[in-house]
Amino acid sequence: MIATLVTSIALAASLIGLSAPTAPIATEDARPIPKLTADRWIVFDADADVVLASWNADTQAPMASVTKVLTAMVVIDSVGLDEVVTIPDFVTNIRGSTAGLVAGEEWTVGDLLIAMLVRSGNDAALTLGHYVGGESIDKFVVMMNAKARELGLENTHFANPNGLDHQEHYSSARDLLAIIAASQEYPDIQRIARIRIVTMPEGPDGESRTFTNTNKLLGAYPGTLGVKTGDTPWADKVLLGVTEQAGRTVYSVVMGSDDHFSDTREIVDWAYSTYSVNDRWLRPLYSQEGGGASTGSPEISEGHERRLSAMQPLDDGQWNSSSLEDLPKAAIIGRWIREAIPEIAGGEG
Repeated sequence: MIATLVTSIALAASLIGLSAPTAPIATEDARPIPKLTADRWIVFDADADVVLASWNADTQAPMASVTKVLTAMVVIDSVGLDEVVTIPDFVTNIRGSTAGLVAGEEWTVGDLLIAMLVRSGNDAALTLGHYVGGESIDKFVVMMNAKARELGLENTHFANPNGLDHQEHYSSARDLLAIIAASQEYPDIQRIARIRIVTMPEGPDGESRTFTNTNKLLGAYPGTLGVKTGDTPWADKVLLGVTEQAGRTVYSVVMGSDDHFSDTREIVDWAYSTYSVNDRWLRPLYSQEGGGASTGSPEISEGHERRLSAMQPLDDGQWNSSSLEDLPKAAIIGRWIREAIPEIAGGEG
């Protein structure tokens, strides 16, 4: 009970301006925000609903094949995964990455989504766009841009369903972050994005088809759950990432990268070295280095205290980062504290 009350006091102090024990000073070896090769990027704590850091996050730029995540959303919104589609002639001549589709063969929408998201098949993306758009790619692109407006994407415009370079096809790191968040509401996209290797239906001549996910972080970087890679001459390398470690979920976007896998690992490593939302609540309870302002709560382990004191704090400046007070639930928690401990927090009971 005492430990719970101490925690509540600390929460109240941090949320409504009461004095509290000073938060620990970061140690000298706390990791700075890494320098990436990417021209534009953003990293987001999905549990706390805060941007941890970003760089040029609102700059419009080509997005390459990560386009296919929104293509998949429009497809799933419109048709069933078990519907059967005949591969049209024109998609077999598309440039870039393909799934090796053959004109006239039949695929289900679900298998085409796998071919598009795992193999990054431009032919699969065009086939789906052609089918859902009523045999019109242009109509499907209109549907894509309507979805972008629905999601509130202010720096995004689509010109095709596959992400090939076009002057009217662009997005920003912040908008792509919104696409990641929206994609997590689609269980089929989540499931497909986690596939590393998959065997698909045989070709018309009996040839086997095995697709390996273009996202090399799957199975190589702990907690990687997707979502999509991209790489074109105009866009360079792009990667939308979802990572979950120790119950904490991080979304990441890198654009205009020389090495999207290395950049993503760097920024996600850094993200997990920052304070989680739980750590932010607990920070006021820890003694400042050399200050001795400890609560003495038995629920706070010595190991946890050492970890917190070594974690990288967030600061303002050119990096777009968020403080405790910026958490969307801060006001709600503040009101709850005023009701729960009115005498301490100045509430009315």
